[in-house]
Amino acid sequence: MIVEIINWLITLIERIGYVGVFASMFIESFFAPIPSELILPFAGFLSNQGTMNIFLVIIIAGLASSLGSLPFYFLGYLGNEIVLNKFIGKYGKYFFISSKDVEKGVHIFKKYGKGVVLFGRLIPIVRTVISFPAGLAKMSFISFYIYTLVGSTLWSAFLALSGYYLGTQWEVVYVWVEQYQNVILLIGVFTLLVYIIHKIREVRRGD
Repeated sequence: MIVEIINWLITLIERIGYVGVFASMFIESFFAPIPSELILPFAGFLSNQGTMNIFLVIIIAGLASSLGSLPFYFLGYLGNEIVLNKFIGKYGKYFFISSKDVEKGVHIFKKYGKGVVLFGRLIPIVRTVISFPAGLAKMSFISFYIYTLVGSTLWSAFLALSGYYLGTQWEVVYVWVEQYQNVILLIGVFTLLVYIIHKIREVRRGD
């Protein structure tokens, strides 16, 4: 079933272009099995063929991904851990999200703070569930959306441009991301640590 959905989304992009990109990335934001690592490289390939504009693909993908993260954010913001656990227990299976996935997101958010909302967009599963703890922590909507939009756009740019320059070999991107997932994670964590250190220094200077 998942493979059929992915194939349908790819066909959708091929047939209706930007609307297909928007729909695919919106769904990918809260439906974990849909891999942006396949959707956007394909869109990049189509841009290489002149069917779409690569910059519009990146902008639309970043916007759709950030908007798709809002339902889970508001669920956390307007509810509490009890409400969230009940929701995941009852409906999580339909989104392929488990309580352990959410607990992982909460742990990462508590450990690294709101900066992980930005860099978490680079990490599979985390990018899907990080909206929950951000909402539970009452992170301001403006901060959450800006961080999510920036992170989503950067990730979209990386994937779409990879597909653009690889051309007919666009599917290699998915394999590469799967193989070097840990490397990408380490880079994300390192960047986050640099961000935290920078913020700490700013606070100390202010004092």
